[in-house]
Amino acid sequence: MSFTDGFAESETHRMMRETAREVASDYDDTYWRQVSEGMAPTEFWQDCADAGFLGVTVPEEYGGEGMGISELTTIVEELVAHGSMGAEMLFVVNVVFGAVTLTEHGTEEQKEELLEPLVNGDLNFCMALTEPNAGHNAPNLDTVAAEQEDGTFLIDGSKQWISGVDEADRMLLVARTTPKDAVAKRTQGITLFLVDPQDENVERRELDVGIPTPEKQFELSFDGYEASADDIIGTRDMGLYQLFDTVNPERLVGAAGAIGVGRNAIERAVDYASDRVVFDEPIGAHQAIQHPLADSYSKIQAAKLLVQKAAWMLDETDGTEGMKKTAEISNMAKLRATEAGHEATDVTLQTHGGNGFSRDYMIVEMWKGSRLGTVAPGSSQMMRNHIAEHTLGLPRSY
Repeated sequence: MSFTDGFAESETHRMMRETAREVASDYDDTYWRQVSEGMAPTEFWQDCADAGFLGVTVPEEYGGEGMGISELTTIVEELVAHGSMGAEMLFVVNVVFGAVTLTEHGTEEQKEELLEPLVNGDLNFCMALTEPNAGHNAPNLDTVAAEQEDGTFLIDGSKQWISGVDEADRMLLVARTTPKDAVAKRTQGITLFLVDPQDENVERRELDVGIPTPEKQFELSFDGYEASADDIIGTRDMGLYQLFDTVNPERLVGAAGAIGVGRNAIERAVDYASDRVVFDEPIGAHQAIQHPLADSYSKIQAAKLLVQKAAWMLDETDGTEGMKKTAEISNMAKLRATEAGHEATDVTLQTHGGNGFSRDYMIVEMWKGSRLGTVAPGSSQMMRNHIAEHTLGLPRSY
């Protein structure tokens, strides 16, 4: 296979990009502005379901397409690149947290009950992992699932920055089932549960955030929520290890969204710079405008290749060592993509000058949204920590 052939896009990917562009073309800036103000993107999400996007990673026997993360990131990038602002969050919360997790670790009963509704867009998902006192330190989480004599679990604790709880039918909950002092490693003793976020023992409080997102953010309190052994996803006490199969795709889907928003921003900047005439010539004729856009575009393209490589590795790699390497590349891809995506929106804002702050242009909304990607899921600093320790072999810094 020649170098050129190796980088040729498959017919499947080409068709997916074309379909994603068609779906995105039906929803303009006004629609996504209304979504950021609280309107549910119901029509858009159903179009994604009808196009087969929500089931792209789900096996065919459960109504999906039986493909991989490579196809999923392709779809998300193209949707966002053509104006579907924040769509990556919808895919992370529902497709990654829901469909990917259940496909990898769900019981047969859980798969049969939930995957087809997820694929069809009839069921919404969310995940509750982060906590006020734990942050990135997941082994230190305080949410406890205490086993009772009858085999049920009573769950108590708090979660913070949980997306889409108000719309969710099911939640992936991460809780400690064995105390830290009773396990060989602090990363053990944590279990994944399938819970009902609308249960009366789950109290939620909406957080006031200043970024445009298609989903609201919440703080949750669990007070005596009862779960059964049948609600466990995967193996009890090994949830953090199983969660790697969720967080690596989460980072790559977020990275694909960052690439998409960067492409979209630069396209808007080029159009504006070509049309905006000052002192009798387009501002795009000046190197002060050209060079930042050229630099930003090249960084987006480089980051895109890293995301593609990481997605390919995630689909093709098995085994513990392979997964460690995949995690390294996924963290690099997430770091580079989100940094490049935000830089592209920043350059685009500067290109537009004062007009960039007008909501009519959508640029300032893109700028604020892209800034989130450098913080979550997993901040740029934590990505660098992981690369330094696991790739470069430097001492652990935290």
